[in-house]
Amino acid sequence: MLVVSLSLRAGAACAGETLTLAASEYPPYMSSQMANGGVAVAIVREALRRAGYSAKAVYMPWARAVNEARDGHLDGIVGLWTTPERLQRFLFSQAFLDNHIGFFKRSGDPIRYRALADLKPYTIGIVRGYANSEAFDAARLQTDETLSDASNLSKLAAHHIDLALIDRGVANYLLGGSLAALAPKLEWLPPPVVVYPMHLGISKRLPQAEKRIQDFNRGLETMRQDGTLDKMLKEAKI
Repeated sequence: MLVVSLSLRAGAACAGETLTLAASEYPPYMSSQMANGGVAVAIVREALRRAGYSAKAVYMPWARAVNEARDGHLDGIVGLWTTPERLQRFLFSQAFLDNHIGFFKRSGDPIRYRALADLKPYTIGIVRGYANSEAFDAARLQTDETLSDASNLSKLAAHHIDLALIDRGVANYLLGGSLAALAPKLEWLPPPVVVYPMHLGISKRLPQAEKRIQDFNRGLETMRQDGTLDKMLKEAKI
């Protein structure tokens, strides 16, 4: 049935076509629990709508999402960062938002830094299983592992660690929701350690892959020009 479905999609006219896109649970960017599917999904859906497509997001663990999209079992994947290996397998759209990975600290703490080496005196909370940037790993800072971003922020507020390494948008989402009581106690510490542009990715194996990327980029550009993209990002507080 999957082969038949893929064949039908490949042969369909692009206008009015429904694309099935892989996504993962990574709020506020992607989440089946959010009304708009997450801001990244909402942006992709709107850009495709403007290009004459409809889009359906299918949420699954991230590693599976990448594999399903890479192998052409789905029409694309939302929220892909570029890597040398992925550039060989995927066509990438224009970036539509940036993930800022960096530190949160306690409000009022005098910690500042220009280079990661400046943070050697401090204990930094990280999440077990997350891949951190090469620059962060190379700095060999003191780290303390926990099981989730929420736990990391809670430990920071409780003075168990000095800094929490986290995506800024994820932190703002948590501090605006389940961890709202901690929001006055914590703040972002610039600059970010790394900024990862987020893209729509489509497997090079799929027919019409290049056209779909071009169509998406066209729709995205209209969102930039009329202010829709900026408005969506500001509302998501990322």
